[in-house]
Amino acid sequence: MPESETEHLDYYPAGWSEEIHDEYYVEWICDDDQTILVRLDGTMGDGDYTVTPITGVNMDGEEFVTKPISGLSRTEAFDVAATLIYAMNGVTGRLNGEDEFTGDTSNES
Repeated sequence: MPESETEHLDYYPAGWSEEIHDEYYVEWICDDDQTILVRLDGTMGDGDYTVTPITGVNMDGEEFVTKPISGLSRTEAFDVAATLIYAMNGVTGRLNGEDEFTGDTSNES
């Protein structure tokens, strides 16, 4: 797993990239589909961080934003972001049929 360069997240899943725009604005992007990402935005002021899971982009270039979580402290925002990154990673892995996320599918006993 890659080590995060942020102060509040130790690692993020392999197959994702971390883009630190500045200390208040970070994105973790799925390498296989860069329209899947988690955005942490604290540019509205300390104690007012928003974490937004984005699961695609439509034909007009508009992001498909699932429910953003706002009003978070910095530490809370990183905790929420980590949860979303790993959840989205697990779902994409399962949908792609990766053994790590689907378990043993053999018929051997």
